[in-house]
Amino acid sequence: MIRDRAFANKVVVHSRGGDRAALAHWVEQWLRDGVSYVGVVGTDASALQDVVDWTCIELSLRDGREPGGDDGYDILTAAHQEDESLDDAIELARLIGEHPGAPICIVEI
Repeated sequence: MIRDRAFANKVVVHSRGGDRAALAHWVEQWLRDGVSYVGVVGTDASALQDVVDWTCIELSLRDGREPGGDDGYDILTAAHQEDESLDDAIELARLIGEHPGAPICIVEI
C-alpha cells in the first residue's frame, strides 16, 4: 500500500534562527517518510547537521536498532559553509544520491 508522503526524498533546511528543537522534531517525520538526504544552510548549519545525525542515533537506540548498522536509522547529511547560498544547497541536493533531479523539499526554520 502506498501512502502519501509529507516530504520529498531530499530536504534542504534553510536555517534563519538555528531552531534545534524544531529540527529534531522533523527528523523523526523524515525517517518515516524515507528521506535519504538532508542538507543544511544558514545560521548554525554545522550544529544543525549534528542535530540530524544525533537524532537518528537516538531514535535508533530508542527502537532497539544498531546506530550505523544495517537496521539503524540513517540520513545522509551535509552542512554548507556561511558563504554558500540556499541555491548552492539546492544544487548539491539535486546532484547527490541515487535519484539526481528528484524533488527537493525546502524547510525554513
